[in-house]
Amino acid sequence: MNRRTLLKNSLPLIAAGASHNLAAAPPRFSRTPLKKNVVLVTVDLGLFEENFHKGKNECAYFRQYFKDFVDDVTYFNQLSQPGIGGGHEVEHATFTTLQFKHRDKYPNRPFISLDQHLAEYSRQETRHKFIYHKVTGGGRNVSFNSLAQPAPSFNGLEKLHSDLFGYTDMGKVKQNISKQRFILKELYNNTKRRWRGTQEEKDMVASIDYKINDLDEMVKWLKVRKPKMTPKFKINEIEKSPLLNAHENFNTIFHALEKEQTKIALVQFGGGMTKGVPGISHGYHTLSHHAYYSERVEELQTIDGHVLKSFAGFLQQLKDSELLKDTVVLFTSGMADANRHSSRDVPAFLFGGGFKHQKCVECKDDSGNQAITTAQLYSTILKHVGFNDPSFSGNKQIIKELL
Repeated sequence: MNRRTLLKNSLPLIAAGASHNLAAAPPRFSRTPLKKNVVLVTVDLGLFEENFHKGKNECAYFRQYFKDFVDDVTYFNQLSQPGIGGGHEVEHATFTTLQFKHRDKYPNRPFISLDQHLAEYSRQETRHKFIYHKVTGGGRNVSFNSLAQPAPSFNGLEKLHSDLFGYTDMGKVKQNISKQRFILKELYNNTKRRWRGTQEEKDMVASIDYKINDLDEMVKWLKVRKPKMTPKFKINEIEKSPLLNAHENFNTIFHALEKEQTKIALVQFGGGMTKGVPGISHGYHTLSHHAYYSERVEELQTIDGHVLKSFAGFLQQLKDSELLKDTVVLFTSGMADANRHSSRDVPAFLFGGGFKHQKCVECKDDSGNQAITTAQLYSTILKHVGFNDPSFSGNKQIIKELL
């Protein structure tokens, strides 16, 4: 294998590659055993704002889709993270509480998403350390590891179901892992051989070390039994309209939790959500920037309805199987009002997990100041699932009334 081929083959193996001013590779330490499953669900451009702002925990969406979970949910009214800003770049901040382009400005706030914090710093006990699933494909990444690199995602249902429950040639899997390790080792040696001590070289070595550790973990947990499940969905129907069949995506995530194939999942709705949906004549981006035109608002509410209906079905599955009390489920988004490119007052519904649910938590004080931030909510989740140190994005405060 010549150097050119080596470099070409190695680039996809290092996630997004080395980025400027990345942190060092995560230290090897004793990891926290997770007490709960954690499922994060996000809609790229948020929901129609009036249907979750007006009425607080009795808002239109709550009454319509979450009325069967009133004892198992906390609604966060006017939740925000100060300093995030606006525009579509806030999607990166959905679970990091920090825009990607701002990460160098805050050296004391590690740029890592909540799902990856859970995955990297907890003890793995399942075949999959985490699942990052894009229901409709596309969209900006919202999952980032401790090197500020985008995490790999399962795009579409067929790939997700196949990796979780389809046939796997273990010989080929191990051979592929061995090949990846060889390429990474060679790349590491080549970098060290020409070492000049630049930041880019340090970042590359950190990335390689991170990926090799990841591969070692993967080999270790391949021993966990993989249940075989024949898909009951027709992939052609899924591809025609991913959103109308989103219940199948949630069904697969549910079985992954039920069969103990993972404890951490992030489900993202974005991109082609309007594909194959009857009565929709505008693109998703256009609908989110509706300018209160009645026909656009109506179509946006239709899209929201399909998302929330499939999500509510997932919650019901968890409740019926008595998994809801052992599963923290958070529904939120990076944008609160895409119509104004605003990240203030995002929709946030926290379900299950054995929390002391409060119906509604007011996130601003009487003076209108942000009393509870998104980072505090994420720290609270970390504390609840077993982390002695719940620090997240520079925050250590937790919402005590939930615990």
